Amino acid sequence: MPDGLAIGDPGRRHLVLGVDTISHRDGPAVTQQVDWTEIRGATLDLRTTRFPFPGAFSGLWSSVLVMITQTDPDLDLAPGTAVLTTDHGSLRLDLDRHHPGGYWHPIVSRTQLLMDRLVEDAASRPLLRQSNAVLDSIVSSVRRARVA
Repeated sequence: MPDGLAIGDPGRRHLVLGVDTISHRDGPAVTQQVDWTEIRGATLDLRTTRFPFPGAFSGLWSSVLVMITQTDPDLDLAPGTAVLTTDHGSLRLDLDRHHPGGYWHPIVSRTQLLMDRLVEDAASRPLLRQSNAVLDSIVSSVRRARVA
């Protein structure tokens, strides 16, 4: 995402962590926006899995299910949430998933650590201008941890 790091399905409800704000979007439309200076905490509550390739597995599984039943399987895609805590209270925001099942647990935990750092350390927020590099760093840290 050119203006920040997306969390959730960018085609539906998701967060964009930008340099100055966190915005909640439904597709491209901004539904909520909060300045980082107002945020005291941010917590992700996303369904997770220990399986490292959840998107590939669930895509294959749902394709086979559609071939067998010849109908839309109406898979459970209950949203996750992000809770932003400000001086004025808490804001609960729904986040849609890319696929059935959960996100890989180590990626979600590293993303939570990143959000904690961005809340606490304003000097780290300009890194979000290179959102692809930040995402690559998260994935790389998980891979290194698995090898070690």
